[in-house]
Amino acid sequence: MLIMAALAVPASAQPVPQPRPGEGAPDRTEKQRLPESMAAPEERPDEPAEPPEQPHADEKPEAGEKTELRPRIVPPEEMACRAELTRLGVVFTTRPAISEPQGCKVDFPLEVTRLGRDMALTPAAIMNCGVARAAARFLQGEASRIAEARLGARINGISHASTYVCRPRNGGSKLSEHAFANALDIAAFDLADGRSVTVRAYGPVDIDSRDFLRDIRGAACGPFKTVLGPGSDADHADHLHLDLAQRRNGGTYCQ
Repeated sequence: MLIMAALAVPASAQPVPQPRPGEGAPDRTEKQRLPESMAAPEERPDEPAEPPEQPHADEKPEAGEKTELRPRIVPPEEMACRAELTRLGVVFTTRPAISEPQGCKVDFPLEVTRLGRDMALTPAAIMNCGVARAAARFLQGEASRIAEARLGARINGISHASTYVCRPRNGGSKLSEHAFANALDIAAFDLADGRSVTVRAYGPVDIDSRDFLRDIRGAACGPFKTVLGPGSDADHADHLHLDLAQRRNGGTYCQ
């Protein structure tokens, strides 16, 4: 029998097998060479940082965590009072609520710099809206009419001795109306002609000033619930104390 020997084909001449469709991915067990260094991805300036997550309204912040205070809701009567101050020409700015350990408290304090367009207040004073309104009405109205009748000139400003002060009443433990920004102490009245009338006890020589202060004190009793001044006691010898203390049946205390 004739036997034919197969010819050996060199390896270099053998055709390279082509991968079938879908079989181009390297074997998972084969290690791939990675570049020695990779450039960091460029930042995209049009992508702002995500805002920090805000706590839910019902969640309590952890100790030491700072949270933004929510604005207080101003009641309608306070807004109405401020609107009247604006109509009266009172110049004021709102201030944060006051609460002190001694019990002094002002929910909606105002810093007042003028009690009318032609009514200066020196220095600027912290008071509640009710006192500012009562003072503006009184000084622009009845008090200026008394000044014109007694002294021949209208009032165009006052110098005050005290408004908000966290303290008790003189000689007692009960908090003063000053502790609630509910009082105004007037030390002097400035007139449109440049004169000034300081609050003190006037003798028979200064009849005009004496009668002016007497009439002012009388007219203030009603618009204000407490009126004290020279002759009331030693603590009020050099100013008129006016406040809006709530009294039984809306009464007043004037001396």
